[in-house]
Amino acid sequence: MDHSYASSQEIKSYLSAVTFHYGIDKYISLRSQVTRAEWCELTSKWTVSVHGQGDFECEILVNACGILNNVQYPRIEGVDCFKGPLLHTAAWDENVDLGGKKVAIIGAGASAIQMLPVIAKVAGSCDVYIRTPSWIVPPAGGDKKGNFEYTKEDKERFQNDSEFSLSSRRKMESEFNSMYPAFMKDGEAQRALRTSLEQSMKGLLRDPALHDKLIPKFEVGCRRINPGEPYLEILQERHVRPIFEPIDKITSDGVVSGGETRRADIIITATGFDTSFTPRFPIIGREGRDLRELWQTDPISYFGLAVAGFPNYFMFLGPNTPISNGSVMGTLEATSDYFVRLLGKLMREKASSVEVREEVQADFDAHTQDLMQDMVWTGPCRSWYKGDDGKVRALWPGSSLHYREVLACNRWEDFKWKYRGNRFAYWGEGLSQVETSVDASDGDFAYYMEQYAPLPLEAYYLAAKGWTTKNRVSKSFRKGCNEVVLGDESEGSMIEPPSVVSV
Repeated sequence: MDHSYASSQEIKSYLSAVTFHYGIDKYISLRSQVTRAEWCELTSKWTVSVHGQGDFECEILVNACGILNNVQYPRIEGVDCFKGPLLHTAAWDENVDLGGKKVAIIGAGASAIQMLPVIAKVAGSCDVYIRTPSWIVPPAGGDKKGNFEYTKEDKERFQNDSEFSLSSRRKMESEFNSMYPAFMKDGEAQRALRTSLEQSMKGLLRDPALHDKLIPKFEVGCRRINPGEPYLEILQERHVRPIFEPIDKITSDGVVSGGETRRADIIITATGFDTSFTPRFPIIGREGRDLRELWQTDPISYFGLAVAGFPNYFMFLGPNTPISNGSVMGTLEATSDYFVRLLGKLMREKASSVEVREEVQADFDAHTQDLMQDMVWTGPCRSWYKGDDGKVRALWPGSSLHYREVLACNRWEDFKWKYRGNRFAYWGEGLSQVETSVDASDGDFAYYMEQYAPLPLEAYYLAAKGWTTKNRVSKSFRKGCNEVVLGDESEGSMIEPPSVVSV
């Protein structure tokens, strides 16, 4: 990788190398469009229909389509009438030459912030139509600005010094994962971050008139925050015009905003994606329920990875997954590991289906929305994180590290398990794994025994003297057991355990 931000070609090259190295390319079918998926209660299987290829059956269906992939063009009057190239940042036509052209950019979110510094270098002029400003943060992972280029020495060090490579990656990851406290409304971390960003943005914006228009009034994090200091600098170049009036319509040769028509040779829409979570094809679960209809107005899931009423159906980055709570790559890894453990249990115990309990899913949703009232994501801003009803659907009720810890607990009790026979049939003949996986002559059949019982010598002494735990011995038990000092109950020298009776 030559730059701090990997290009699409570099990412594609990396993924191709991974699939080749692990030999998984033979399991991947490219250019395959799924048109329908339906659960069969009788066989406990999913039937997946693929356009032009037929139907396929599977016991487990994992939807890894994600969310930020279905491009959304702006719904503006006259958009279809424009005679020049109409581009979208996520559906780019590399054959379009921007050199010296009048370019109109619609949108001021993450895509526009990343794109403008590059486009402005070649375009004759850029009009940037801004509806809602964004909080701009310094670049992650260092003091260098923008998409800086690694030197030959940098790349050699990354390749040859594994400790340096790991520490660099951990530094960036830690920055992402440590931000959650700053997203708490009215918290000290939020106030400190807001003050810091206001000062840094004012320092970058030379024209004080832009302060009021480009520094948000809402909390930091209410919308996605962006490392885009070069964006603010480019906005102030002579050939770049930030336009804050709403767009009235688009004509055949330009954009009308605030009653003024501005000519454009090319329009670039940086308007993001369809973020409704609604699947793009029918997913039919139990009792003929279509997930598209269930999620039309209120997408609810369990931890963003399962849905009640849809057995053996799992997904990545569903509703209320940690998308902006920290590093999304760590989230995907944690979800993958969780699926491996869940499927291992399902296969090991000969279960035919597993489905999250509806009341558990409802409890998770209620807890999530309750906690969100204390987070900046329910603040007064336009954001795809939340729906029209104000409910936050795109974020986890906690940090990304909290998500990992929750999944590590498995919580198998949250699911309904259906077995092919007796749920204990997988016990077989009653032999342990140790007894069946090694020869009797080589196996350690007393692996549970420790080297010695971790019992302190004073316990023998005190027990012989008739002492019990009710006497509350303090930590000042002296060497040689010559003197015993009783702890004062007011000192709280012992934490009372829960009452347990053994009969």
